[in-house]
Amino acid sequence: MKSNSSSSTLKRRLKFRDEIERAYGERCNTETLSQCSKSNFNACSSVFPNQQCMKADELVIGECGGGGGNCNALWDKTTSAVRIPSAHLARGLDPEIIETACYTLLADDYMRTKYENDEIFWEAYKVHPSLTYFGAHNGLFRILPALGQVECGNYDPRKRPWFVAASSGPKDVIIVLDVSGSMSNYGKMDLAKKAAITVVDTLTISDRVAVIVFSDSAYQVPVGVGGGTDSLIRATNENKKLLIESIRQLSGGGATNFYAGFQQAFDALERTIEQEYTTGCNVAILFMTDGARTTGPETDEVLGLINNSTQRLATLYGRDTKIFTFSLGAQADHLVTKEIACSTNGMWTPVDDIYGDLVGAMASYYKLFTLGLGDDTEFTAWVEPYEFFSGESCEMSVLDHSHRILISQNYF
Repeated sequence: MKSNSSSSTLKRRLKFRDEIERAYGERCNTETLSQCSKSNFNACSSVFPNQQCMKADELVIGECGGGGGNCNALWDKTTSAVRIPSAHLARGLDPEIIETACYTLLADDYMRTKYENDEIFWEAYKVHPSLTYFGAHNGLFRILPALGQVECGNYDPRKRPWFVAASSGPKDVIIVLDVSGSMSNYGKMDLAKKAAITVVDTLTISDRVAVIVFSDSAYQVPVGVGGGTDSLIRATNENKKLLIESIRQLSGGGATNFYAGFQQAFDALERTIEQEYTTGCNVAILFMTDGARTTGPETDEVLGLINNSTQRLATLYGRDTKIFTFSLGAQADHLVTKEIACSTNGMWTPVDDIYGDLVGAMASYYKLFTLGLGDDTEFTAWVEPYEFFSGESCEMSVLDHSHRILISQNYF
């Protein structure tokens, strides 16, 4: 029974994906553009055409009073609405966001019909149907039934586990953070912790994770109070919660020892491989610093460690390790961090410490792995249940054929 249910669920997700791809193929039609100008609803500002009261047993929005037998909030089951991340709202909508809103509107009929059919099916079980939604590679999010956002721009699907899972597949992720004394200035430590927490939060039960911090020396951040470990852990909801709490307790001090940070990262990774506890798939090391090396082995030795370690992992275990480096602020090293990333076919990103988006930059590392999914046109990813705003969500994500990182997804 469970196998048949999973198979049926997969077929529905793939059909939804195919509908989005059909819509993308018609994005340049004059009819598409005409419809777009008349019928796109913004979850932040639009009044929906067929709004009705949301019952407390359908969906509870706490900010609207939580139901209690009264009208809890308004939604529209006959149309979808789009949500746009605050980063796009702040700098003005770019043409790609507008195009995505236009062509995805063509999937509105499919989403509405699906919801109507789901209502009929689930009525016999006294269960309300699920919301249907998907996220585009540029952050646009479309959802049916349409309902307003409590806070405009606060939802970005690209930072949700279901999106990252379908975009990159299983992976081993090691976050290496500079916590030297200079990180205590200008709010940089808080920014780094927020970025690390965002990355951890996007991981799923299919992934493994570790956080390494370095200054004069390096150590692996424990999972919870007193919870020591020297290898990567499975990114379950409970483990992520404990790890995030430990990240929040980090503070800065000391010099900057690149070598120690990388040595600790490679040691943790190799121990995990030897324990046969890794994903066996992609390996990503995310290295963030706000300065240059000030203590420990010289730069040549750091580069030597990285080259020897990545070659060892490739030769002994068949693992391809990519390093993503992030230089935070004008005082951060650019030459060495760029060379480190390039030597492993990773990516180097300079980030302004005042106007830059370190959180967005670090959380986008997975995009490089999307190409590695190759021609697997039916790649899917299950995500461990987690708390959505309307209740617990068990999710399956599907990557579209074009690898534009557009995900079709439902919760139930």
